[in-house]
Amino acid sequence: MQIIHQLDPHLPLDLCLLPRAFLDYHLKTQGEKSLSRRNEKVQRRIVLYFFLAYVVAICLTVRQRIVAAQTTPVAKEKPVDFDREIRPILSDTCFTCHGPDEKARVSGLRLDTKEGAFADRGGYRVIVPEKSGESRLYQRISSQDPAVRMPPAWSGRNLTTKQIDLFRRWIDEGAKWETHWAYVPPTRPPMPEVQHKSWPKNPIDYFILSRLEQEGLKPSPEADKVTLMRRVTFDLTGLPPTPAEVDTFLADQSPNAYEKVVDRLLKSPHYGERMAMEWLDLARYADTHGYHIDSQREMWHWRDWVINAFNRNMPFDEFTIEQLAGDLLSNATIQQKIASGFHRNHMINYEGGAIPEEYQNEYVVDRVDATATVWMGTTLGCARCHDHKYDPFKQKDFYRFYAFFNDVPEKGLDGQMGNAQPVVQIPTAEQQHQLDELTRRIADLKVAMPEKQVEGLESEWQKTALSSISEAPRNGLIAHYEMEGNLVDSAGKNPPASTQRGQVTFDDGAVGKAGEFNGETDVEFGNAGDFERTETFAIALWFNQAGALDKISRTLVQKVDGSKDRTGYEFFFDELTPVGDLKLGSHLFARLTHRWPDDAIQIRTRERFSQAFYTGGGHHLVLNHDGSGKASGLKLYLDGKLQEVEVTQDSLKGSIRTAAPLEIGNKQKGEPFKGQIDDLRIYNRGLSDSEIEQLAVHEPIRAILSPASTTCAEMASVLEKDKLSESEKDPLAEQAQQDSKEYGIKARCQFERDRLRDYFLTWAAPDRFKKPYAELKDVEKQEAQLDKVVPTSMVMSEMKKPRETFVLARGDYRNKGEKVSPGVPAVLPPLPKDAPLDRLGLAKWLVSPSHPLTARVAANHFWQLYFGTGLVKTAENFGAQGEPPSHPELFDWLATEFIRTGWDVKAMQRLIVTSAT
Repeated sequence: MQIIHQLDPHLPLDLCLLPRAFLDYHLKTQGEKSLSRRNEKVQRRIVLYFFLAYVVAICLTVRQRIVAAQTTPVAKEKPVDFDREIRPILSDTCFTCHGPDEKARVSGLRLDTKEGAFADRGGYRVIVPEKSGESRLYQRISSQDPAVRMPPAWSGRNLTTKQIDLFRRWIDEGAKWETHWAYVPPTRPPMPEVQHKSWPKNPIDYFILSRLEQEGLKPSPEADKVTLMRRVTFDLTGLPPTPAEVDTFLADQSPNAYEKVVDRLLKSPHYGERMAMEWLDLARYADTHGYHIDSQREMWHWRDWVINAFNRNMPFDEFTIEQLAGDLLSNATIQQKIASGFHRNHMINYEGGAIPEEYQNEYVVDRVDATATVWMGTTLGCARCHDHKYDPFKQKDFYRFYAFFNDVPEKGLDGQMGNAQPVVQIPTAEQQHQLDELTRRIADLKVAMPEKQVEGLESEWQKTALSSISEAPRNGLIAHYEMEGNLVDSAGKNPPASTQRGQVTFDDGAVGKAGEFNGETDVEFGNAGDFERTETFAIALWFNQAGALDKISRTLVQKVDGSKDRTGYEFFFDELTPVGDLKLGSHLFARLTHRWPDDAIQIRTRERFSQAFYTGGGHHLVLNHDGSGKASGLKLYLDGKLQEVEVTQDSLKGSIRTAAPLEIGNKQKGEPFKGQIDDLRIYNRGLSDSEIEQLAVHEPIRAILSPASTTCAEMASVLEKDKLSESEKDPLAEQAQQDSKEYGIKARCQFERDRLRDYFLTWAAPDRFKKPYAELKDVEKQEAQLDKVVPTSMVMSEMKKPRETFVLARGDYRNKGEKVSPGVPAVLPPLPKDAPLDRLGLAKWLVSPSHPLTARVAANHFWQLYFGTGLVKTAENFGAQGEPPSHPELFDWLATEFIRTGWDVKAMQRLIVTSAT
């Protein structure tokens, strides 16, 4: 009987036990003995009777159930939702081979577009609406033959039985195809009907309650007042409520007591700080540059701008425009320029051996990724190397977007210390007043020196100037390497220098040509400059450091043996170290050694010179030694001026003479020099102040005015001849080369004109011009000193001549392909016709009401802020690989409401935190 009941558990248990009940009764009334005496025939009749009765009862019961089943309506299955149920499966299992990436596409089949999925493929269709049996897609995914079944076994992807059945149902229901929800502009849905009408407090609650009721659920009871107070205070300010604030709330029995708390919190300065915490994470904010140096930067002005923007309730569309293109706004304010620093928050490298062009490319890629993720919830970066595997973005779309951010005048390697260009100054009120006053004085002084009068007088002076400028001292000159295209000693007392490693090249320097050392060049000058500590001598040269100093010392000149004693002499600048607020500086050193450090003298400049000093143009250096062997007998001169020095070692007693050669380029401890060395002079006597001035100030002018010097007109003539002779070569390559040459000639000529003008007004002009010019230089020096202490913030800026942008094969900056112009992905609405093709046009496009993503992404961030998870769980990915919205109607309502209220951020926060949800 138990078996019968198990076969149909809906049968009444008493009916199943009917035969057993009869037998039990018969045994009880007749007894076992009586039963055994019965005639066997009678016994069979009785059993048959009850058995037939039992069978009839079962039949009647089953019939009743069949009739009931036929008259009860069957619950209809909900139609398959393509966007929520089918597309995710296609994306996960099919798009790798049959998706947007044309290069990876197999058999020319696309399943990411309606056209591709429903196309006639020469006698068959992959999908035949309402006919799953005729659809090649269903045939392949449901096949039991491993050679036929899709996805193939080697892909590592498999469809479950449930997923296969979903495809069957979807096709048989008509295979309705829908555009991915994220690329369809949101429309405002109607308010849903709910049963429990007393629960909702605002529109959000109607959508939430409607879903709960569909699932047969009820809202949780409202939290007590203390809990509510703590929650909302933490949510809106990041801080707990004070005891006094809690007491006030508990004592307030008015129906809008909670709303009053919310309004007070939204006005708190801590509200902006709380909101900024999330935004700074999205913006990859940091106070250091990252990478291995990870040196400091000053971006707190941008951080404070974000906090103030939230506290002022800046509309989100303005918030977007100013951060992406504040610098491009008409008459942009300092604050709007600071806002554009959003896209200077990326890491900046300064690693030795890194390639500037490579990292400049990485910075632009970072801006593309950040913009697409933060405002569009899109993984556009996946299209950097190839067409996107899952979403409708081509590689060309990526680089057209890239072009919007490719015109920043920045260096690829600029992250050594402090802010990297471009920057904006942010003076205090007092500093601004001082700058304004200095600007006014500069303008007045320039008025006192009419350009035409000065130019005429200078022109006349140049005709006879060379004869009026005395020559540099030659008395006691025992070696003179002019670097005029060679390494010959023009004093004629030493053989030419020998290159031990690398190659010296020659280019325009401070006095004619200069030797170029690339950091790997090592030049030996033989026994030139062989002195003892008791001898008087002087060494003079021009130097110009190329690039940055890194964090190791750089030796200019040395005559030092290779032992640990370091016998000899040398002068060098040490590693850059912090000076003041985020600035770097380096001392200049001079050292004479018998055995370092016990038997040596060493001095260093009291001032630490900034990197700009070393790389901002050539400087003249003189080391004078009076033969005393004392630190007090060493003097350092920079640009003709005696430097204040500090004595760091003063214990020289032994000989400094060494057989090691005089050397430039590579210190034996491995600290090479990179840059220019020019006009190296060695004297066997000390130089007077006037002689040093002659070398530093007057000699460069003699070099410019010398008949042997190539004039700007002659250089321009040579350039024109080069253009004619090279006209038949690759036009693009030659144009780039000619542009470089022309730029170099113009820069050199301007440098010479400026130097001649400065010399004339300082030394040769009439007194009526000398005096205001001397005052002008002093005021400009004050302005430069003030500029050094005025805070800055990194900002965006546009190059006057835009960079060209190309599709980069596999994302490699070296593999340039098709040239592209700025543009947006084709799957999204186009840029407005009147929008400029720059970051400002892009920003306005992002916040246009027709854009399907921006308002949704912002609303999702706000929701995630309070509930821990967004309505779209994958906040950074609204594409095919992301999660669909958990509450689509609510999501679109929030997005359209955000736009309807004028992108009012505080209104959105208030709406969420005052809901019953």
